[in-house]
Amino acid sequence: MQIKSLQLRSVRQLLLNNTSALPHLSAASGMWIEGQTLYVVADDELVMGVFSLLDQRPGTVLTIISGDLPANAKQRKAAKPDFESLTGLPATQRYPYGALLAFGSGSTAQRKRAMLWPFTAPQQLAAQAQLFDLHKLYQPLEQVFADLNIEGLVIQGNCLKLWQRGNNQHRGNAVIEYALADFYALLEGRDEQTMLQPQRIDYYHLGVFAGVPLTFTDAYALDDGACLFTAAAENTDNSYLDGECVAAAIGLIDAQRQLRWLKPVQPMYKLEGISAKQIGDQLQLYLVSDADDPNVPALLLEATIDYPR
Repeated sequence: MQIKSLQLRSVRQLLLNNTSALPHLSAASGMWIEGQTLYVVADDELVMGVFSLLDQRPGTVLTIISGDLPANAKQRKAAKPDFESLTGLPATQRYPYGALLAFGSGSTAQRKRAMLWPFTAPQQLAAQAQLFDLHKLYQPLEQVFADLNIEGLVIQGNCLKLWQRGNNQHRGNAVIEYALADFYALLEGRDEQTMLQPQRIDYYHLGVFAGVPLTFTDAYALDDGACLFTAAAENTDNSYLDGECVAAAIGLIDAQRQLRWLKPVQPMYKLEGISAKQIGDQLQLYLVSDADDPNVPALLLEATIDYPR
C-alpha cells in the first residue's frame, strides 16, 4: 500500500446561475459525468446541479423533489432526503439512453428514497425525475449494520455495489453487492413482497488519522473490475451528525476485492464524489467537495494518477 500524497488541483467552484434561487452548491455529495456534462447532487438540497466541463459558466439546477427545505439547520437536517451518491444506469430496453440514479443514505426514514432520471436522448434528461422507495433494499441492511449510511453507489457489469460508511463508533466500512437483475426487479415493482438480500458483503478498514477512522464517501467503477473510492476521516460518532474532517484520501479496490492502495490528498478537502476517465496509461480523476458550510461553494477538483499499477 502506497503512502505518497496525491496532489489535487481546483478546477472551479460549483456556482449556479441566476435562474436558481441558490448561489452555489455547498454540500456536493455525488457526481456523474456524461460526455462533457457534470451532474452533481448535494446532500442538503432537493435539486441537482448541471455544469459544463468545457467552460467556467455557472451551472443550472434541475428539481428532483418539489418544495423547499427549512432554512433552520437542525430542521433542514431532519427533513432532507440526503442524496449521497450518483451514478449512471446503463442503457436497457426500458431506458434506451440510460439514466441517472441517486440513493439517499438510509440513515433516517426520510433518507430511504432514490431518484431515477432517464435520458431521452444522448445527454438529454426527461422532463422530471422519478422517485422510488428503498425500504426493501435498506431494511435487510439495518439487520447487519448498526448505523446504516450508504455513501457510494456503482454499477459494474451485472452487479450493483453499495458503499457503507463507518464512523467513530462503528468503524468498519463495507461494499455490499447485489445482482443487478434483482435491483431491476425492485425498481420495476415486479416483486412487491420480497426484501432484496445482498449477495456478498466485504469489509474494509482504511486506517486512522489523528484518532479518527477513514471512512468511505463515494466510489467509481472502472472497466477492468476495480473501483476507485474516496474516504474522509470525519470526527463524528454517527451517520447523522457532521464533524471536523481531519484527512481525506483516494483509494483503489481491485477486481479481486483487495485494497490495493490508499493515497492521502493535498490540499485536504472533504471529498464526497469521484469520477474518472482513462487517458492512455493515466486516470484523470474528477472529485467534488463538501465544505460543511452553506456559505462556502463546493469545488470541482482534479488529479492524475498512473494506471494500471
